[in-house]
Amino acid sequence: MLCFIIGVGISFRFIPIQSYQFSHDELSGLSRTIYASFGDELKFGVEQDTHPALVQVFLWLWVKLVGYNEIAIKLPFLLCGILSVWNIYRIGKDFFNDRVGLVSATILSFSFIFLVYSSYARMYITGVLFSILFLHSVFHILFTEKLDKKQYAWFMVFGLLCAYNHHLSCFFAFTVVALSLCYIKKERLLFYFIACLATILLYLPHLSITLSQFSVGGIGTSVGGWLPPPRSNEIYFFIKTLLGCGISGIINMILFSGIMIVSIFKLTPITKKQLFLVWIFVLNYTVIHLYSVYKNPILQSSCLLFSGICFILFISSFVSFLSKKQVTLFCLLLMGLMSFQILYKKHYFTKVHVHDFESQCKTTLDMQKQVGKNKVASLYVAEPFFVYVYEKKYHTKIDYILSSDTFINNNNKLKQYLKKLKQPYIVVGAVNTEQMLLIKEQYPYLVSHQEDYYRNTSVFSKLKTKNVDVSIINTLSIFNSDVEIYVNDKKAFTHFGDSLDIPFNIKDNAYPFNVTLPLQKSNLKQGQYMVVDLALVVDSISDLGKDQLCLTIGNGRDKAAFYKATLLRDFYDSPQKVQHIYLEFFVGSEFEKWKKQNLVLSAFVQKEKISHYRMVGCHFKQIDYNPSRWNVLE
Repeated sequence: MLCFIIGVGISFRFIPIQSYQFSHDELSGLSRTIYASFGDELKFGVEQDTHPALVQVFLWLWVKLVGYNEIAIKLPFLLCGILSVWNIYRIGKDFFNDRVGLVSATILSFSFIFLVYSSYARMYITGVLFSILFLHSVFHILFTEKLDKKQYAWFMVFGLLCAYNHHLSCFFAFTVVALSLCYIKKERLLFYFIACLATILLYLPHLSITLSQFSVGGIGTSVGGWLPPPRSNEIYFFIKTLLGCGISGIINMILFSGIMIVSIFKLTPITKKQLFLVWIFVLNYTVIHLYSVYKNPILQSSCLLFSGICFILFISSFVSFLSKKQVTLFCLLLMGLMSFQILYKKHYFTKVHVHDFESQCKTTLDMQKQVGKNKVASLYVAEPFFVYVYEKKYHTKIDYILSSDTFINNNNKLKQYLKKLKQPYIVVGAVNTEQMLLIKEQYPYLVSHQEDYYRNTSVFSKLKTKNVDVSIINTLSIFNSDVEIYVNDKKAFTHFGDSLDIPFNIKDNAYPFNVTLPLQKSNLKQGQYMVVDLALVVDSISDLGKDQLCLTIGNGRDKAAFYKATLLRDFYDSPQKVQHIYLEFFVGSEFEKWKKQNLVLSAFVQKEKISHYRMVGCHFKQIDYNPSRWNVLE
């Protein structure tokens, strides 16, 4: 049975191996392997990142042997995924029984999230393996009658690997050590303290890098990042993800809940080992959740995988009362449910491993073959290294411009660049909705569009085509027809549709535009974007000064829950022509909470000084822009 579990797990990981593409995070990590010396790699490749040195240094050495081939780069991580399955079986078998080991191995082998992260050349699946091996050594120290002293050495090795792998796998190791002090036998304390002290001393060379990384700003939305604070019931979504995602995850949660209830009714006692496992998971989750709420969001499913192995072992430990035949049938049921999610719902072999950057390169080359090399431009939201990898892989040169050269700093530069392009076709990938609308001003016709979980590649043309726009740029009705809009003087009127076509002539220093919209009345859904499209006529760019188009969400009294602004001058094109200013808002996990709090969205222009320009309209666009990207694990 174990061979079957591991065999199918291997096939799931290796069948799509020819289709594997690098994700943004993988390419970003690989872009920091270019330094010649080990010292430069530590200084520029590790210290300026947010993760410890182990995986980055390994990649630095590994690419010197294998280059930037996807299969070769990902192979060690795929093997770590398989070894994780075998080693979690060992813990279950050694400290419970082989039935517990089989169920734990089934979850780790077939769970969608472990499959995905096994194929990433990042520090997540390595952290899972090191956490399992560290936990195994600690269990030997805590719960075996006759302890082999070499377990202290393994404790140090795997503890160090956890610490050097990821800050949260390091935190997992710390909580295991701290809680184990409540369980360890007195006669083993001395050797245990010596092992802990030696591990700490061996970690000290990395401490300066850790402190430097912690001084850098986070990735939360409150500090300009992309990660929102966690939902109050985030633990439910993570457990569902561990057990297979979607409907399969829900069914598996019910199955395990049933097994636990039956076990309790059979008066099966809860053991110290089970309590140890559940406490480790609860401690890790609670600290990470509270830190994400009150300090800076870091809670993602990937960061909970290290302690997630304890939860898997804990729920699997309740199958001990089942017979071997019953456990075999239960494992087969779990495999069937998870395989349904993997193959039928997630299209694992065809969609999950496809990413923006290689797809954009392939699409560009295909278009060059169809219409001619000189007729196709490519706009990359990427670093130069990303393009280098694929130009080298496909032995070609692509006429491209990088995002860092244009619109990351100034949308006006993007407009000017697009106006100067002579190619009638342009290939874009991973641009945001504001940039998509700017591109459509110059390339109004859609030629093709490919959209998967991690790919959003489009071809636009200046020439009229038979194709019509797809979901990425559909403008949908954003507000119910009975919503009351308040403009400037707070005089209400009923709004229909998704646009306001009201001219404003401004000759004083008052806000020229201020619209308040109640979130309760909106049709916005999580995963969508709302874009404010403000149209105005300007005589000169100097008239715009430092005026900003702003978005806030709040109640008008307390500090706003959301604020974003963009300079009007960043979108300036030419005098006496209608200018379009775009400002996007992503509907994230906080949106439903804001609706329940009766918060309102305000769109307004913040003026710097007296100036003259005329506003000729404002459209609120509701856009389905690759929503699957945000729910791949749901």
